[in-house]
Amino acid sequence: MDEGARSITDRATKDAQERSTNLRIAITWLVTRALALASIALTPRLLDDIDIYRGWLPYLRWAQYPLADEKWQYPPGAGPVLLAPSWLPINYSVAFAVLCVLLDAAILGILLITHARAPGRSRSGLWLWAMAGVVVGPIMFTRFDIVPAFFAVGFVILAGRPVLAGASAALGFVVKVWPAFLLIALPRAHWRRGTVAFVATTALVLLVIASRFDGIWSFLANQRARGLQVESTGALPYELFALARGPMRSGLEYGAYQVLMPGAELVGTAVFVAGLITMGVIAWWRFSGRLDAVPVGDVALTLVLVSVVTSRVYSPQYNVWIVAVAAAALLSPRSMMRRVSMLVATASVLTQVIYPWFPYDLMDGNPPVVAVQGLRIVALVAATVVALHSILTTPATTAAILDRRLEPLGDAHSEEVWTSYQASPSRSE
Repeated sequence: MDEGARSITDRATKDAQERSTNLRIAITWLVTRALALASIALTPRLLDDIDIYRGWLPYLRWAQYPLADEKWQYPPGAGPVLLAPSWLPINYSVAFAVLCVLLDAAILGILLITHARAPGRSRSGLWLWAMAGVVVGPIMFTRFDIVPAFFAVGFVILAGRPVLAGASAALGFVVKVWPAFLLIALPRAHWRRGTVAFVATTALVLLVIASRFDGIWSFLANQRARGLQVESTGALPYELFALARGPMRSGLEYGAYQVLMPGAELVGTAVFVAGLITMGVIAWWRFSGRLDAVPVGDVALTLVLVSVVTSRVYSPQYNVWIVAVAAAALLSPRSMMRRVSMLVATASVLTQVIYPWFPYDLMDGNPPVVAVQGLRIVALVAATVVALHSILTTPATTAAILDRRLEPLGDAHSEEVWTSYQASPSRSE
């Protein structure tokens, strides 16, 4: 067999293996989603938030936000998102789950297409998202966090095209605030265009929503008033205290159980400020060139982890954000987030033990449940620490810190993000 024929045969074999692997990934996605959807039927408690959304529909249909309900804590874009399932001629809960599954499938499709177009590709992210149905669990389809997660994945994928990346982050921001943090992950050469696109898209979307809805800023007061949620990182010391002293004092406020004990407000504020400072440090690293050699997806995942671990609220559905961004980050052949993703997956699985099965046992100081909560928080904190360490101590990053002469190489490297593979500086928008 001559060289040309051998090359064609090798290519055909490689394509067949690629199709076979993609088929296994798709089957895994189908099986895990079927399990997740089936478990919703077995656990009606998972539908509690959808029932709340359904209760808001009369307001939303009249182009108003539910101003009097303290549970309304979402940016303006959440209104149209929650209203959309009611347009389908089926039960609202079913319609809501169907739309979530479609977005979930869209994320997998985007990851598969990007992987197929990328040289030196890694399948770790594909497998992570395929398994998300059991890693994150059925809460993927009973909360609307899959929507901002979709746009966050789009941001990472499009990071080499800053205008599109900024617009994607903006669409996520108007639904849930956290995607705005992703702008810090943009390479220095792209940051200005990405930020302009973010601001312009946000302004345009809010203008459209404001022309249709009243009270679009009503969520701000309820969001600011939230306290330290019992499932958050900062609440762990109170739960450990409850092991020795009995049930901790807590109460249902703003739609979540919060710690109502001395110092809780101070702890929540301190943790939140620590998060802002850490994000500020990451921003300084990025804009000073220290992270030029780090893939955008890795920086984005680190930012999301910092935002969650230092939040006064660590609701179970937040794992949807983390796992989605981790899946996109892992597509880069240079990603350093594999250990981080394993820790994130561990925290996500442990979360399913706490909610929906034992939320009250956590507040009562039940030893096994508090132990699971402790492991869950330790896994999340460890993932954040490892991510921070990874983005600052890569060989290229360390060299850039020690020798600023390497700085001109940074922007070319940063293009690789994911993206890494798709765009070079000359092709950027």
